[in-house]
Amino acid sequence: MSTPSSTSLAPKVIPPRPVPELDATHVGPAVASGTVVVPDADRTSAPFEPVVRRPVPPAVPILAPPGRSAASMARLVALLAGVLLASWLVGRITGAQGRTLLHNKMLPWILGRGLGVAAYIALTAMVVLGLWLRHPWRARFTRPSPAGILWAHVALAACTMTLVAGHLCALALDKYAGVGWTGAFVPWGAHFKSTGVALGTIALYGLVLVMTTAALAGSIGRAAWFPIHTASVLVFCTTLAHGVMAGSDGSTLRWFYAASGLVVVTLQFTRWLVGTLARGPELLVE
Repeated sequence: MSTPSSTSLAPKVIPPRPVPELDATHVGPAVASGTVVVPDADRTSAPFEPVVRRPVPPAVPILAPPGRSAASMARLVALLAGVLLASWLVGRITGAQGRTLLHNKMLPWILGRGLGVAAYIALTAMVVLGLWLRHPWRARFTRPSPAGILWAHVALAACTMTLVAGHLCALALDKYAGVGWTGAFVPWGAHFKSTGVALGTIALYGLVLVMTTAALAGSIGRAAWFPIHTASVLVFCTTLAHGVMAGSDGSTLRWFYAASGLVVVTLQFTRWLVGTLARGPELLVE
């Protein structure tokens, strides 16, 4: 049995490999030289500090919006079908009833009266919201918000002017109404209930003045437009008298006119009374 030699049991020594030197093309001149370049105001040599690499946060995946489910699509189709069916039924009913109305010589008068009543309803709602917007009692309620009331007030103003324009054109084009374009724009120029129609013409000019100055509020200043804007209650009262005196259905709508007038007068009076009491009782003596 042979014994291993000492040379075979000796561990092999692997010589170290030379590490290549880093030049300026790999790490830059400042790092290669072991210094950091600083501005001219404080140019000093500083030992090289290794750059600390911060971990990069994982990218947030962008999720695609979920598609409509089969149940939601079915509800949408059912809703569209319901709207189409209701539109067809309304069209059939109104078409059957309106065949004779289209050839009726009273159609312009009927349209004029309908648009006039609708304009009065929009005007009443506009005035009520305007009074409530500045009413002292409004602070007790959080809903609706002042911004919502203001936007509704402006929308009703545009709706009122549109309905008034349709009301005026329908009656002016009616050959049997006795109003004409002259009676529509000139007070006491109509042959039919001249005083009642004249009140409507005066209310029209007052409404245009109030809305025009309100639209120019940012340009002409509060001192110019606000006193004119407070006259909207007088415009409403004139319109109410016009509807009662000139309308052929004034007796039928007398309770509606009375209720709307009572609401506006109550809001105006309570706003003035509460505001006066809040400023001081000595103002009531004066």
